[in-house]
Amino acid sequence: MKNLIRLVVTVVLSLCSASVAQKYIGSPAQDLFDQASFFFETQYFGPSTINIQALILKYQTKVDEVCAELKEKCGYEKIEPLLEQMFADFEDFHTYYLSAANVAAENANRSGTQTSPTPRVGITLQNFCETPTGRCTTDEKGTLTSKLIGDRFIANVVKDAPADKAGIKYGDRWIGYNDILFSSFDGNVENLNKAYNDFTTKVRAGETIKMVLMRGINRQKLELPLKGELINTSEQPGLELRPDGIAVITMKDYQINGVAQKLHELVKEAVAKNAKGIIFNERSNGGGSVLETIASVGAFVETPDLMRWITRYNPDRNTIEWGYNAGKVFARNLKEVEITSLQINNPVVYKGPLAVLVDGGCASGCEYFASYIQKAKRAQVFGSPTVGIGNTNTARFGLANGGAAGMPTIQAVWKDGIPLPAQVKPDILTENFEFKLFNTGRDEPLEKALESLGVKPTIAVSSQPVSLDFKPQATTWTIEQVLLLNQNNLY
Repeated sequence: MKNLIRLVVTVVLSLCSASVAQKYIGSPAQDLFDQASFFFETQYFGPSTINIQALILKYQTKVDEVCAELKEKCGYEKIEPLLEQMFADFEDFHTYYLSAANVAAENANRSGTQTSPTPRVGITLQNFCETPTGRCTTDEKGTLTSKLIGDRFIANVVKDAPADKAGIKYGDRWIGYNDILFSSFDGNVENLNKAYNDFTTKVRAGETIKMVLMRGINRQKLELPLKGELINTSEQPGLELRPDGIAVITMKDYQINGVAQKLHELVKEAVAKNAKGIIFNERSNGGGSVLETIASVGAFVETPDLMRWITRYNPDRNTIEWGYNAGKVFARNLKEVEITSLQINNPVVYKGPLAVLVDGGCASGCEYFASYIQKAKRAQVFGSPTVGIGNTNTARFGLANGGAAGMPTIQAVWKDGIPLPAQVKPDILTENFEFKLFNTGRDEPLEKALESLGVKPTIAVSSQPVSLDFKPQATTWTIEQVLLLNQNNLY
């Protein structure tokens, strides 16, 4: 019996030794992986149903493979792509890995001083395929089964960037540059890639480029010269007073410190200029600070409902309650002891006509804002359904390499216990409106928002068709090729 026990102990110790040796304990890569895994196991409190332990074991095997030769000398950089993929496999948009460079960029953005590392013109792009909805389809192997359109949709223009100064606008259809039309490539993947890479190279070099675009219902062709320069990519709120008297306030980011203060000032400016109504445009807003978000709600809702963050551990003790009163956002525990706050100087409460625009890029704090507006029955929301993470948060956990693990750690509910909706469904739904705007020049959510404020848009259609010599692309694209075309999201 003693010999049997000795044999069992020896086998167990051998297996443990093999496991320890395989994990290369002490290597920077393994330490980083263990740290990220620990946060997953102990802090995650989101909607994903993925088996955390199974996912960690799956990627531990991949770490072992990557570090097989370097062993204890395996560095952080070796497994960063694995961490990025592991976080993506969680199938939760609130869960992601940030590199040290991403963390630095995010901190700079929060301060409002994030500068592009190389010259940019300040546009972000969206691509479409030749399907009824514009969405691209793939087969089981990941091969694109729909035809990708070479032209691009201008999804955003950074305020005061070269593109903005040149007159490029959201919704323009980018059809080429200099003497090149993207439609002329007839689906040639290699040549289309070369064209986009050539454009990027010219932008980075600060060369003057002529961008060719189509705009509006008349499909007006524009040729706008501009050149790349270093730009501030932190997007502050902006105000446009339309000729019809409607003020459009655009909010692209709740992460920047002070954006709510700026919003209150813009609302005052709109009122001072006798705006007939306000359209609050938060399309493609990825969220940010809950303090800034709720303070922004306070510009339109006098007393927003209280919201609670229910924690994973000891909710009776750790739950946080968020509220707003007379320009002050506060967070307190259930004993009403204040934890943090944000005060708006000379706050405003606008009670006039209001409409809100959202889209499929509206996430997190952006969804919070729209949910508050709908709950208060303050205004109608127009556009397409949002991302679907508006009932939780993203907390950041610092990692050994200077990066961070982002993941939800709470559940967001109203004070009565009813959860905030994960996804905001607009009151007036116009799904896939970007593709229609791309093809026809009509911004239907904006048109409907204007109509709700008493302004009927004037739509004049030109009798002269615009010919662009478009040739359908008949090649097969892989997802990797599509991603390659989108690798430089901010041009």
